[in-house]
Amino acid sequence: MFPWRGMSTKTIIFDLNGTLIDDLHISYGSVKEIFRVYGKPCPTFEQYREEVSADFMKFYYRYKLPITATKDDLNAIRGKFYKSHEIGARLRPGAHRTLEWLNKFFYVAIVSAEITTNLYRILIENGIQKNFDFIKPEAGANKSKALLQASEIFGCAPQDMMYVDDTVDGLESAKTVGVVPVAFANPTGYNSERRLLEVTDLDISEIGEMKELLELQRRLQVV
Repeated sequence: MFPWRGMSTKTIIFDLNGTLIDDLHISYGSVKEIFRVYGKPCPTFEQYREEVSADFMKFYYRYKLPITATKDDLNAIRGKFYKSHEIGARLRPGAHRTLEWLNKFFYVAIVSAEITTNLYRILIENGIQKNFDFIKPEAGANKSKALLQASEIFGCAPQDMMYVDDTVDGLESAKTVGVVPVAFANPTGYNSERRLLEVTDLDISEIGEMKELLELQRRLQVV
């Protein structure tokens, strides 16, 4: 159950959208807007969380968007919607205090597949930018390369890093390169808890629970 038993965590890396930032309501709003533009019935919120993945076009084609619709077409609609609604994105409760605590003992970083919210505005407005030693935006659907880059920068082995993400794709990217995946299984995370726990046994539902998880690791090391 604990793949990091006996290991020494040196780096904590977070995903942004859906993990540190609560913006699923905006993301799903953009989905509804896409289906509205194409005149098709929109899947439910639950269907979106259960089925969407990094290969998001499969999701849209499954729900009858025309095959002529391209990624660029959908991203243009999504981007416009986000620009109008991103003010509604919020830092997760407890994130500020937890990040300050983590920064005292660990390297702390962000690796995000995309930046649909204004990353630096959110970091600065919440006074947390100083808590990150490395930020990698626009890492793409496969975050493995960015995670290995962080490993090289911090001079620590992948297995001594934790990656906290609310998507199956992000957790699998971490697992592929030996980084310990931690599911952010929150009701407003992008993927459902059921899906996330098929990838990893380690999970938190609030950012503040990272302290408890790391304390459990410390206790296991001294047993």
